Amino acid sequence: MPNLTVRNIPEQNYTEPQQEARENQRSVNAEVLKAIAVRAEARRRRRQADRAMRELDRLRVETSRKYPNAPERVKLIREIRDPRRKSPWAPA
Repeated sequence: MPNLTVRNIPEQNYTEPQQEARENQRSVNAEVLKAIAVRAEARRRRRQADRAMRELDRLRVETSRKYPNAPERVKLIREIRDPRRKSPWAPA
């Protein structure tokens, strides 16, 4: 497992993890490792979300090319939500 040594940490940057370590009953080292892991996971999730958004954009463009005369989504949603609209599930 890799090691990392950090020196000359400004006091104001050290007191926060030190206090959190005390509150969480961990060593400062364990608290810093936890912070690194949380940050790495957040970055992984962000990259995954970015990939998903690019894929959704690609699919949106592909769908609009495939179905150029498709009705506008907002208009469809408003029509569905319109209280004057008769529901197809309502009893006759």
